[in-house]
Amino acid sequence: MAKKKLQVTYDYDFTLLALNANVKPYRLAWSINKELKLDLSKCENIEIDFKSGRELNVVNYIDLGEYRTIRLLRNRAEESEEQFDAFLIPELKNFDYFIILENESSTFDENAFISKIKEIPFVQFATKVEIEALKSRDNLIF
Repeated sequence: MAKKKLQVTYDYDFTLLALNANVKPYRLAWSINKELKLDLSKCENIEIDFKSGRELNVVNYIDLGEYRTIRLLRNRAEESEEQFDAFLIPELKNFDYFIILENESSTFDENAFISKIKEIPFVQFATKVEIEALKSRDNLIF
């Protein structure tokens, strides 16, 4: 009997920004809220389970607007005894945080948003990341 394989393709219809900021997640979220007039608030951590039985627990801040969603994620997993030291996107382990911009309207100015993020005093670097070039991009589907 022939085996059939299910091929799943995801639509990555969001923008991914990578940040370097050597601060705690709550302080970065507070600064982004202040500078960009957002309302990022702490939500439950995102848990990603792997086949090996291990799990990845990622800090998650979210701002749900009427036409857009902005999510701040820490790249390094929360540390606990049950977890392993891992990254949300292992090929970008040089970055501390990610911002996911979903469902932005046509009037949204991405470059102005990145410029304002760069103005935050303790953000050393911010850049847009090409999602299609990432091997572990499926970790960003929640």
